[in-house]
Amino acid sequence: MILAGLNSFAQDDRPFELWNKNQVEIEPWDKISITVAEKIHYSPKRSTLDLKYGEILIGHQVLNWLEYGAGFRLSSANLQIGEWLQENRPMLFVNMGHDFGKFEFDFYNRFEYRTYKVLNNYFRYRQSLRMKFPAITDWGMQFYLQEESFLKLNGYDTHLARFYSGLTAFEKEHIEIKIYYALQRQEVLNHWLSADILGLNLSFEI
Repeated sequence: MILAGLNSFAQDDRPFELWNKNQVEIEPWDKISITVAEKIHYSPKRSTLDLKYGEILIGHQVLNWLEYGAGFRLSSANLQIGEWLQENRPMLFVNMGHDFGKFEFDFYNRFEYRTYKVLNNYFRYRQSLRMKFPAITDWGMQFYLQEESFLKLNGYDTHLARFYSGLTAFEKEHIEIKIYYALQRQEVLNHWLSADILGLNLSFEI
């Protein structure tokens, strides 16, 4: 599944990025989790970081299939003119999950308020649906497919969408390793631009 998207890398005019996300989750109280994460987007062609952020999320697992919570993200985007654009982003989220046979389905919802010093602030809604296939090893290896889209809530339509094909390479009690390919579609000045992404996620539970 992941290799199916690699042919598109041959298109020289399409941006290609490497993403890495590392996160640590603790559960200080019953059904209450605190997650701290950092992520970078790296462009091999320009040999530079395009984006970096850190975030903290607090979630309440109110039911086996329902979690809600809030968080905050501090993000910096490289404007490629020697300056970084800083963004502050408070967030509210509601996540739901359910198993159908050996398949797992997760539906993610997040409301964001993106604030800048030099740009207009606005609200945005992010939704994502993930389907995980049955595990193929006893250490949790399994494939998954995922889509996500972002909708500006200030009168604009969807301006960003991604389609993932990924592999949970390892999943045990306190560690999870994921690798994925993603096709990104983003609207810029009334034109939709595509980008290819290879990513690695590392998650730890304490």
